[in-house]
Amino acid sequence: MKTKKLIGLAIALLCLAACKKENPIIEPPVIEKTDPLELLKDSVSYIIDGKQMVQKKSQTRSNSLRNAVANVNLDSLVKQKEYTSGDKDSVMFGVGFLFEDGNRNGIEISFLKKYNKNQAQPETNQTNFFVPKNKLDLFSVGERKFAMDFSRNNSQNGVLFELSGDNYGLQTNGYSSLAYHAPLKPELQSQSKFEITNLQKLKSGKYLLEAKFNASVYRADGTNIKKIENGYLRLIIHPENLYF
Repeated sequence: MKTKKLIGLAIALLCLAACKKENPIIEPPVIEKTDPLELLKDSVSYIIDGKQMVQKKSQTRSNSLRNAVANVNLDSLVKQKEYTSGDKDSVMFGVGFLFEDGNRNGIEISFLKKYNKNQAQPETNQTNFFVPKNKLDLFSVGERKFAMDFSRNNSQNGVLFELSGDNYGLQTNGYSSLAYHAPLKPELQSQSKFEITNLQKLKSGKYLLEAKFNASVYRADGTNIKKIENGYLRLIIHPENLYF
């Protein structure tokens, strides 16, 4: 009798094992939660003329890339035409991010830096257009000066502001002419500050950039000065993308 019970138990166990094989337990898939930082939108906020401006990244225009001759000098002036030369071994590279609001007011914030051409590489489809090999170098944490001579001498690394809408024509740099316009006085930005406070890598491989700033903006001759205060910038940077 005991033998029959043992045989019955063995058969039951075999049947149970067979059922498990035929109907394996399916574990629910592990759903990785989206990093909430990935959901943040590119935006900028600041105060100008006592008015709070909150603007989002333009949806109609991609980021603008800039290449310019670095360390430009005026060689001669012939029949009112300026002849210039610059550093052939370097390039001024920049990328600009445009922010706008529903009232068509906007600000473009550009990051600019001179690179020796051995620190850059030609863009695939444009052999005369250089981009830095290390794009994140442009956005390292720390303070930036304002590149007041951009489009003129192109000797200064830093940031550039250009406003549109109600404040069209206000910017942080001056005229491009070396012969007919004096350089801007550095004192215009003596009380200004732009600081990248955070550059954080996200799960996707993108980076969250945060910055705070205040600045003076003016006409290209340094007149009609207005103050930008309590500025905050948030950007998602795509280092693998040509246009960031």
